[in-house]
Amino acid sequence: MEWGPDIALEPFFGSLREEIGIGGRHSTQGGGDDLEFLGKKTSELRGKVCVLSLDGGGTPGIIPARLLAYLEELLKQKSGDQDARIADYFDVVTGTSVGGLIATMLFTGDENSRPLFRAEEAWKVMAERGREVFKKVAKSSVWSKLRGKSSKSSRFSVKPLEQVLKEYLVREDGSALTLRDTIKPVLIPCYDLTTAAPFLFSRADALENQTWNFNLWEICRATTATPPFLPPACVTSVDGKTSCTAIDGRVVMHNPTAAAITHVLHNKREFPSVRGVEDLLVLSLGTGQIDQTYMYDTVRGWGALQWVKPLAKIVLDGVADTVDHTISMAFDGGVTKQDRDGHE
Repeated sequence: MEWGPDIALEPFFGSLREEIGIGGRHSTQGGGDDLEFLGKKTSELRGKVCVLSLDGGGTPGIIPARLLAYLEELLKQKSGDQDARIADYFDVVTGTSVGGLIATMLFTGDENSRPLFRAEEAWKVMAERGREVFKKVAKSSVWSKLRGKSSKSSRFSVKPLEQVLKEYLVREDGSALTLRDTIKPVLIPCYDLTTAAPFLFSRADALENQTWNFNLWEICRATTATPPFLPPACVTSVDGKTSCTAIDGRVVMHNPTAAAITHVLHNKREFPSVRGVEDLLVLSLGTGQIDQTYMYDTVRGWGALQWVKPLAKIVLDGVADTVDHTISMAFDGGVTKQDRDGHE
């Protein structure tokens, strides 16, 4: 996929432009007039907690980044505040893989506790530096690696990615920014090979104990580590007491919306007034939908290697769609992707 696509944004926003709504693969959950809440800063709201959830998706992850840049411009127009940022309008953010990178860039604070990046800046960084980051280290295909015919362990070198992350996620004095430097609750998942379990980087945990505080560049490295494209990441907390061997968060939380909702419902310290989903407004952004179908006559003779790529996509998309459907049904009047497509 080419980086920096020319995305037609109006179909995603449609008639919701004036209400500051958004569409895409997932939806805004909360129902009806709740869309108007996105036109108010969280400090102005009473009784609603606004959650932003960003799916993983490799290079298509630039799609929600571009949508958020568009949304931020609409919020500036609606509020009359030219310094309005996405982080001003959401109480919690969660993101997987590339979605985790976007979340980190938009919700990390500078020395004045204002977001380091405008949404427009964030998506342009991704678009402009993407080609540099994902340089192939060998001409051999992924399938060659699966057959064990390639001497290279990963398709891309991890050094360019780490260099870019270290370049942007630092303080003015050059020291690394950490989870404690985020300005709102942040949740970013990965999968820990050491414990064979999901691992969730959480700002709330980091504020409570340095044992759970990690450098942000390492968190982004962890949630995007996708073998065989990028190798696993060994990340360690700032005090050296906690570590994990991480791979891409998409394998467990391709759509991390449920994790964010659970976090809010059980985090009474930061969200004491939340009683249930009726107190939430959730904006969940996916990375587009390509419905690839297969006929029986086509797949009945497939071998193991032919199934690897389509099965991986089916599993990842299936997990994301299941979360979308479950969360949608938890909200009164929630709309699922299937509802919008007329499949139900």
